[in-house]
Amino acid sequence: MYNGYTVIDAHAHIFPDKIAEKATEGISQFYDLPMSHEGRMGELLQSGDRAGMDGYLVCSTATHPAQAGAINAFIGEICTQYPQCIGFAALHPESEMLEEEFKAILKQPFKGIKLHPDFQSFNMDDPKVYPMYEMIQASGLPILMHMGDPHRCFSTPTRMAKVLKDFPRLRVIAAHLGGYRRWEEAAEMLRPSDRLRLDTSSCLGFMTPEDAVRFIRRHGAENCFFGVDFPMWDHTEELERFFALGLTDAENRGILAENLIEWIHSK
Repeated sequence: MYNGYTVIDAHAHIFPDKIAEKATEGISQFYDLPMSHEGRMGELLQSGDRAGMDGYLVCSTATHPAQAGAINAFIGEICTQYPQCIGFAALHPESEMLEEEFKAILKQPFKGIKLHPDFQSFNMDDPKVYPMYEMIQASGLPILMHMGDPHRCFSTPTRMAKVLKDFPRLRVIAAHLGGYRRWEEAAEMLRPSDRLRLDTSSCLGFMTPEDAVRFIRRHGAENCFFGVDFPMWDHTEELERFFALGLTDAENRGILAENLIEWIHSK
């Protein structure tokens, strides 16, 4: 616990030890941002333990179709070994084995799917990826969707609004408060609903506390999850930023853990 609050990191990337340094370096170069850690599970636990974290939503992105199986084996093993972890599986929309891979995911205790349109190079609302959404929607599993980029348009809030309209039962966690560096667009385009949630990852260090509170309350604090975007950021650092917002006790408790726990089990 942190200052009496149960805290779950709703957005943590982890990698096998042998590729963690290379994978994290690639993310750093992609966003031109330094990384606080290298993405090993041991580092996640160390960072989280120092901050008093209680749990983690762990995931990784398949940047190539052939990677999904190995990623899911790794995430599944981690969740078996560490019961405080909530595993989201990887899919790649261009995989020739997409249906088979998804059936395999459904046989394991994954709680959702992780997609990153910018890393995977697909427009979120491209009809070519709609068969993937149809499978996910039918399963009831949520998608943790990377959202937003100041230079690319794969994952804009406007595209997500169209996807949500076209798939009325699809459950989505729109990362980065609905759109990294596109927060005003997200506030305009993404309407609160019982199937849309947002996380705070990679947001609080790039906006004033006043703007962060405004965006959180615009979307509804009850619809928001606390996310760190490990290994980019450190848990203690992000918690300090979060508590500097001055939200109410009820808002804090919801965002830090209760909202995620309730929603992830509401399928």
